[in-house]
Amino acid sequence: MLEEYFKIIRQALSENRRKGNGVYYEAHHIVPKSFNKQSTTVLLLPEEHYECHRLLAEHFKNHLVYGKKMLWAFHRIAYNKGYKLSPEEYAKARQLLMSLWTRRQTREHREKIAQAQKGNTNNKSRVFKGMKSDMSEEGRKKLAEARRRDQTGKTGDQAKASKGWVVCEYVDGRRVEAGSALQLSYQIGISPATISNRLNAQPGTFIKGYKIYYKNTIL
Repeated sequence: MLEEYFKIIRQALSENRRKGNGVYYEAHHIVPKSFNKQSTTVLLLPEEHYECHRLLAEHFKNHLVYGKKMLWAFHRIAYNKGYKLSPEEYAKARQLLMSLWTRRQTREHREKIAQAQKGNTNNKSRVFKGMKSDMSEEGRKKLAEARRRDQTGKTGDQAKASKGWVVCEYVDGRRVEAGSALQLSYQIGISPATISNRLNAQPGTFIKGYKIYYKNTIL
């Protein structure tokens, strides 16, 4: 596993990658931060970042100290909304992470959960990080819908965190317009991070068959 891991790392280092050249990279600690060791970072493509965390999780999954840390790190990558898993990747991720979801809770852990659900000793209402709220399923859906409308329901200059209409234009002449980068992401299936990177670094430049720019920009 580690041989494959370092093969990806060495290849990335040999390319002397830099951010801001129109390619979206993610910074990755060569030695995981949870090891509490000094480590340099390397720029990886999203699919390389995913694979590196999968390999680390697979290699250390039974380690007494680092096992759960590596599994949770992979969990964050695998279920990141900005990355879409293929059916094969999804199946492998579920199989690898199953031990996190099926582990038996100790008596001490169960008692902590029970205490958290009751609130503190002063009987004051408290919200514990990581604990589920008593909100109904219907309430959660309404809250999620309200947040979605807040982020994407408006258009053009009225869209939240938007500088105006955003356009994705393909080499064959097709155009897709949206009120914000987030809206455009939903429509064309490209991550918001990639869209933002294009808008900031190389607006209006054809890369991989398409270009992205603000509608009112003079190109």
